[in-house]
Formats: sequence, structure tokens, C-alpha cells
Amino acid sequence: MKTRPIALLVVIGLLLTAAQAMASDYTPIASTETRQPGRLVRTETTIQVGTDPLDRFKMIRLVKDVPVELLRGSIFFLPPLGTTFSFYEQRDECCGVGSSIAEFFALRNIDVYGYSPRFEGISAGSCEAGLVDCSAMAGWDLQSMVDDIAYIRSQIELLHPGTEIVAGGASLGGMLAFAVVNAYPDDYDGIFPWEGMLFSADPEVRELQQGYCADAEAQLAAGLVFDGVGANLFKEVAKLAELAPDGLTPIRLFPPQLTNHEVLVRNLSVPAPGPVSMPVPGYLQMNGSVDEDRLFFASEPRVFENIGRFNSYVPIVLVRDVACALAGVDDRHVAELGNFTGSVLAIGGGHGFGPYMHDQLDLLGSNDTRLLLEPAFGHIDHFMTRRHRDYVERPIYHWVKRLFR
Repeated sequence: MKTRPIALLVVIGLLLTAAQAMASDYTPIASTETRQPGRLVRTETTIQVGTDPLDRFKMIRLVKDVPVELLRGSIFFLPPLGTTFSFYEQRDECCGVGSSIAEFFALRNIDVYGYSPRFEGISAGSCEAGLVDCSAMAGWDLQSMVDDIAYIRSQIELLHPGTEIVAGGASLGGMLAFAVVNAYPDDYDGIFPWEGMLFSADPEVRELQQGYCADAEAQLAAGLVFDGVGANLFKEVAKLAELAPDGLTPIRLFPPQLTNHEVLVRNLSVPAPGPVSMPVPGYLQMNGSVDEDRLFFASEPRVFENIGRFNSYVPIVLVRDVACALAGVDDRHVAELGNFTGSVLAIGGGHGFGPYMHDQLDLLGSNDTRLLLEPAFGHIDHFMTRRHRDYVERPIYHWVKRLFR
């Protein structure tokens, strides 16, 4: 673990906070606090950036109500592309408080923070109908998320001065973990990229992503700002599979002889070209069998709840940034990774990014890296299985216990 002169870092952090807030016009505009069983306190703060009403995001803190000196350190969860910090707050269908990922850590005296991005909560169809001016999405690129995260990191320093801190998350959250330590290598003691990367030397990955990169560039050149179809289609498929699993699909994009449940399994467990559906060769969202009409590891109630939380829109510029990074044509968010010497715990699935993550890890300056690979898992099976404690929470907890001394 890195050692740092804490008092000096606090002073520097405060100065950077003030300078950053003035330069970027970050303004807290609302905050709510709720108390939960287990002495947990959840605070959600909305941050406005500039003047456009859509340019706002949320910072969440979940912490046990104990003196700050009893807190062991901080963990900062970064969101997947589809959802928000709510991903880490989803409880098991069987259980109550304490069964979510965020609660697991908070109950163990770790200070938990989260980030819900600017595209949270925009109603489906509102952009297309002109009910909301969604032009601001043109600026919601990877760098805007790195900037938002840097602001939250500065606030963490105020709330918990000198805290040891790790950051990471699933999918886009793992990508963001690399991007933030590329920009701010001294701000974190460790990262846990979970099924996410922004670099590959593999020629097949690069060739695949070069096509996606070019497609996204063409959409942007044509004036397109967002994708309002993909996530909403996913939500409709899941809703039909939950409510009428044996009914024939009414969605004309799929073979009419398939049931709603078969369409769900097919969408999740069959590779389909696309920057989200197949970012690397052999990629599956979740491992399963169309012939058997089942998912091998995922809990279906957990799947339905998670997909129901999906955001309705994805900024095309964000998709472009990820695709062009993986294509090897844009190294802005990986070029300085050699400066990061903190600890790294990577989590991967054998049918996801996992087999390709070593190239990314090799860019880091750290001599403390480990990849936990589950060969049979798809991209998000670690989360969707009822045994997620064994694959996510406990490995990360044992890792942070070593760092937070």
C-alpha cells in the first residue's frame, strides 16, 4: 500500500477542490438524508454543472453512523453503462438490508460512495418528442464522467479527510476506474476494474472496435446525440419475459415462433454484433442455453429487477470514446497509466472481457495486480448469481482489508 503525507494531501485536496469547483461550476443543489436499519445513513446529493438543467449528476454516500475514526477507509463505486449507483444498492430477492453490495461494505465500517451519471432518470421518448432538450448529451463523453468523479473525490476528502480509498465497478465502472487513475494516479490507493477495460493489443478486439468507432463517429457527424432504442428494447424484452414468459414475442425484430422467455435468453446468451452487445469476441452478457431456454448462473428475479433499472438513453459520444479507445485510435484515457502504482484487483468472466484484460493491466505501473477469472461466467454473471457474495463482495472485502490498515 502507498504511504502518503496525510496532512499535506488534505491541504492540496482542499485547494484543488476550490479551484475545480470554480473552474467547472459544480454546484450542489439538493441533498436528502435517510436512515436505514443497521445504523446506516444514506445521503444523496444532486450536483449541477453549468446552467443546462440536464447537466447534473448525483453523489451518494452510505455510511454507518459511527465516529469517523472507526471507519476503515472508503470505497467509491462507479456505475455500469446501463444503470446507476442503484446497481450496487440492489438487494437480493430473498432478503432485506445488508444484502446489497453497497450495504455489505457499509455495515463493515467502510465508507461507501457512489456516482449516478447525468443520463439518469430521463424518461423514455422525451428526447425524441422534444419534451426535453437533450442536446447537452453531445458533451457527455468519457472525460465529462472523469471530471464528475474527480469532483466527488474532492468532496470525499472533505467528508473523510485523509481516507484511504479504492474505486471501481462493473463494466463501464471498470473502464472509468482506469480512466480516473490515468488522470489522477495519486488519488486512489487501489482500483477494482470488474469486467471493463479501455485498451487491448489483441488484433481481433481492435478490428471489431474499429468498426464500432467508425460507426459512432459517423452518427455524431450526422448530428445524432443519443441512443434511445437499445436500452428500452432490453427493458421491453425483460418485462415481457417476466409477465408472460410462455407467450409468443410480439416484438417484430425477433422470430415470431420464439416465446418471450426464449427471446430474453437469446438476447443475453448469444453473441450479437454491437459495441454494447459484443465488444470482444465470444462475449455473452450472461451464460446460458437457448436450446434449454435457461440462464446457467443468473437469478431471473435479479435479472428482471436490474434491467428494470436501466437508463433510457446512452450518449453516443460516450460509446464513441470507449470504442475508439479499445480500437487503439484514442489513447487519452490510458496513456498515463504507468504512473499508477496502487493495488489492483481485477474481476473478469471467461465469456466477457476477462480473457483480454491482461493487456490493460500490463499498462499500469503497479506491481500489485491480480485478476480473478471465472471461466464459465458471462459479462455480468458475477452480479446476477445468487452467490454474488462469493464472487464480488468477499474478494473485494479481503483485498481492501489488506489495504486499509
